[in-house]
Amino acid sequence: MYQYPNAANGLKLMFMGQILAIVGVLLIWVPLVGSLIVIAGGVLEIVGLYKASSDDQSYRTALMFIAIGVVVNVMIGFLEPGILASLLNVAVTVLNLLAVIQVCTTTSNLLHSVGNDVLSQRGSTVIKLYVVCAVVGLACSVLGVIPIVNIVAGLVSIVAAIAQLVGYVLYLMFLYSSSKALA
Repeated sequence: MYQYPNAANGLKLMFMGQILAIVGVLLIWVPLVGSLIVIAGGVLEIVGLYKASSDDQSYRTALMFIAIGVVVNVMIGFLEPGILASLLNVAVTVLNLLAVIQVCTTTSNLLHSVGNDVLSQRGSTVIKLYVVCAVVGLACSVLGVIPIVNIVAGLVSIVAAIAQLVGYVLYLMFLYSSSKALA
């Protein structure tokens, strides 16, 4: 049975990067510390994707989505709040979704090739949950500007945020389990 050590190490780095990002967000109230930890987590995730791409070039597509998302986020930082900034935020959400889809799809294919179909299926579950949450979240954002409908959209977005949190935890578990299974 063939193993994918670079993909395994890359996924492990991605997992650690995601954990660092969570810690950084929790410490964002500490001047500079939280921001630096979030940046370190992002760098670790990019390095992980690059490393994983040594075993499967499809990880480079996810890396491209993340790189474009970083550039768009920097652009947003220079814009005044408004329609353009909102549209670019939607673009970043879509790019992040595409990156997760690409990582899960590529990893699932590698897991299938090593005979771990159970874990491979977990990747498609993560994809489905992420897509549904992203679509619902974006729809709620658009509907949130319409009077009266915005109340319902706000309630639905709370449910979608909880589902997205569950999806994120599943994604983290998928990254961690896959890094072990592919080693």
